Amino acid sequence: MDDAEVSSAHDAESEDRADPDRDGNDEPADGDGADTDDLAAVVADADRELSAETVEAMVREIRPAWSVREATPAAEGTDVVYFVTAETPDGPRECVLKACEFLDPRAFRPEPYLMAVVGRRTSIPVPDVVGAVDDHPDLPAPFYLMERCDGEVREDEVRDLPADATERLARDAGRYLADLHALGDFEAFGTVVLARDADARGAGPTADDSALVTDAAVRVTDRAAAPTAGRTAALTTDEAATDSWRARVERTVADNLGDFHDRFADLEADLWKFIDSRLDALHGDFDPVFGDDDYRLGNLLVDPATGETRAVLDWGNASTLEPQYNLVVTEQHLSGWARHDDPLRERVRAALREGYRERSERGASSAPDDLGFGPDAERRRELYLGVTRLLPLVWFSLWYDGRTDAGREAAAEMHRRAVRELVER
Repeated sequence: MDDAEVSSAHDAESEDRADPDRDGNDEPADGDGADTDDLAAVVADADRELSAETVEAMVREIRPAWSVREATPAAEGTDVVYFVTAETPDGPRECVLKACEFLDPRAFRPEPYLMAVVGRRTSIPVPDVVGAVDDHPDLPAPFYLMERCDGEVREDEVRDLPADATERLARDAGRYLADLHALGDFEAFGTVVLARDADARGAGPTADDSALVTDAAVRVTDRAAAPTAGRTAALTTDEAATDSWRARVERTVADNLGDFHDRFADLEADLWKFIDSRLDALHGDFDPVFGDDDYRLGNLLVDPATGETRAVLDWGNASTLEPQYNLVVTEQHLSGWARHDDPLRERVRAALREGYRERSERGASSAPDDLGFGPDAERRRELYLGVTRLLPLVWFSLWYDGRTDAGREAAAEMHRRAVRELVER
């Protein structure tokens, strides 16, 4: 596909989840502050099916010469996702159509632009974007169309993968995170939005002062102007962004405490005490980097036999982070939130750090044990292990809704024992 026509459209096949349960920062379009069990029910019952006429109109809005031969809705997900076989002048093409349903549209809109710039400026495999629509008076915008990639989604199946495949997945994740952390020049910690959306609320820098300009153009259809062959986007952070990483972490903690699932209520006081005792590890200044705190098997297309990552999906609700935090939350995801003494976690952590050190200037530091993160790296790691563990304790119903009763009980016991191991250090 020509660079001028690279656009934005793809997400994890049936796992396009923009889960508040997975990264802790998602912004549902409606129902903020809802009880987590109620939200799980809302997500499960949501009607995300579109009429055949609407799907056809969405595809034609992006590519007027294309038609839809077949469109199948994804079985799971929080936003609208369709697998589309399109008839084009050059023959049939397999694509994925994704539309905003659950996220705040401001958090969804940057996704195709981010995929385009990540695909152009890093080694990270992402789907090619066919085109995007940021706003539309009649169709469910924002939405975009992307290529459909090969590979399998293996959410919650890390223990079923060969050990070598797991290590390759984690090693590549470390390399890819290092690439991301070198992308752009952000000055605050927050949700990444288009500069036009930040400006609309009178916040954030203008396009001229933006933290990242996507030099890979996205083909955008704009009802207010003629369709463009390619458009770049200025990206920045939202009005809630802060230049204090400690303030950002404290807000994450405050947003989750008090909302524990009933089965974990007895753990809340001890976990809060553990977190509070380590917040002093966040003294000093930290540099924000563009990151991916939802890098998990549910958002990857992989070859389960070899561990090759075919595509990294779900770039909606992206944010800027502190680099070490990004490594810790990815370790949690790729180890299946294993207990802290589990050999699987150690394999994942070692491979993740190896890949990060290989690609990152921080990894070339004179302090290889801390990856250049400084003398408080281990204490911050403990803090991050506690902060990230809040997520499954709050969003347990949504994460494990599809499991059997025995599966949910096993997951609950794993999280409970992991918290106990942590707070008894």
